[in-house]
Amino acid sequence: MKLSYLFATDDCRAKRVLGFRGDLDKSCAELKSFGYEGVELMVRNPRELDQAGIVRTITQHGLPVADIGAAPIFGEDKLSLTDPDPEVRQAIRGRLRDVVDLAARFGAQVHVGSLRGRLPEGTQAQEALAWLKEGLLDIAEYGQPKGVRVLLEPLNHFEANVFLTVLEAVEFLRSLNHPNLGILPDTFHMNIEEGCLPASLMAAREYITHVHFADSNRWYPGAGHINFREVLEALRLIGYERFITIEVKQEPDPETAARRAAQTVRALLDTL
Repeated sequence: MKLSYLFATDDCRAKRVLGFRGDLDKSCAELKSFGYEGVELMVRNPRELDQAGIVRTITQHGLPVADIGAAPIFGEDKLSLTDPDPEVRQAIRGRLRDVVDLAARFGAQVHVGSLRGRLPEGTQAQEALAWLKEGLLDIAEYGQPKGVRVLLEPLNHFEANVFLTVLEAVEFLRSLNHPNLGILPDTFHMNIEEGCLPASLMAAREYITHVHFADSNRWYPGAGHINFREVLEALRLIGYERFITIEVKQEPDPETAARRAAQTVRALLDTL
């Protein structure tokens, strides 16, 4: 298993992000010195980015891009796949296609988390769920010939109201039956929603191609109470050998969070 760290690109305007931001060259150098072997990008609008410059900088540091997320599309631009306005749904599909095109430049995956939106109450929920299915299938189909897999990230009930657990996501993807869809488990969300983290990972083994690590308080692994040894043992048992992205609050500061996360996870991996 390999470690990557989140980096928010310049188009993301939120005051706080769960990763590095700012100077990409400096960030890549620091992450590599801490033992990271890749990066995950968080983007809002790829068309606002110097994509060639990003590719050049990351390539110079020899850090693969494991995954690209686009939560700011929802958090900042208020676009979601379940919006009742068809023009909004069309706009987010176009934006997600741009994210897929960026991911294709790196051979990376993309994931859908908060930008799936929330289902309304009552009879409109089924209609919104149909829009979500349609949107995910559209992006999965678009990404398939480009080699870009699309992952659904289960979120906790404070942030979403559909597909909260890994097993709920598994059942949903089975109903869609598309080979280019998978699941991205995040230990922070799992700690809130899952009865047993290792058991959920084992049950979803065929769909997992990326993982996020954060402790129970959203700090770096080791700062809360999640048993990461059990999580890593489960990942090893299912034959997972891909990237684990550290996606955490930048506390007490970004450099300390990144360094301690790498130290904790590496120490556990060395003893498995």
